[in-house]
Amino acid sequence: MQKTILNTAMIVGLASFANAGFEENFTKSVQGFAGVEVKVQLKKPLKSFKNQYFVIGRTQGGDIFPALVSQEGSYFVALSNMMNLDKEDSKMIMEELRKAENAKEKKDTAALNALFSGFNQEDFIYLRGTGKNLPTHIVVTDPDCPYCRKQLEEIESELKEANLKLIFAPVHQKEAFIKAQLAMNQTAKLKADDTKGKIKILRKFYQDRKLSKEEMATDFTQVRKNTDKIFASKVIRGVPFVFEQK
Repeated sequence: MQKTILNTAMIVGLASFANAGFEENFTKSVQGFAGVEVKVQLKKPLKSFKNQYFVIGRTQGGDIFPALVSQEGSYFVALSNMMNLDKEDSKMIMEELRKAENAKEKKDTAALNALFSGFNQEDFIYLRGTGKNLPTHIVVTDPDCPYCRKQLEEIESELKEANLKLIFAPVHQKEAFIKAQLAMNQTAKLKADDTKGKIKILRKFYQDRKLSKEEMATDFTQVRKNTDKIFASKVIRGVPFVFEQK
């Protein structure tokens, strides 16, 4: 859930934007080098480097962008363990990063809980774990995603640690949506606690297989609607994605 951008050392030298303010210069610098748009969330002066600031920026997606920035904001140095920082500066940076990451995690958790509470029970494939009093993990998945297929291969191990609720959000072609819908349709006919039967059906569709003409005619409106809703939230941007439901 937590993501910090640019944790390796680099220096970006850019032309000075004489008529712009600090935040505008910093935004242009990052946009020009990293191709991402950020807004300054925190700006604090440093003792270790004269006329420089520790800055935490936020991308549009909510990711953290920490850097040491020149006084006018026209260049930045990404954080690195190789930097010889004053102890007070190091402590301040670690505390501010921790607070920023905790705030991001809290915000993301609230957004994810709100997102998933808006789905119906039939939008998920529920796989009961093999232990007692297990947490429930929501898994956003795609039958044609190679990483999702790898995850399904090892799903019995995951079920020892948690109950799983699978919801589809394909990022591939039409066939992936149809496979997802067929898996939902077929697992819905099984008993709620038939986890082995559901896994068998899932594995049938989590592979390269040519769909029949009849299968290709499957109405996948449900999967399409769920996919659009998931990615419209902007909290989830890829698969597989796993979230512990609170």
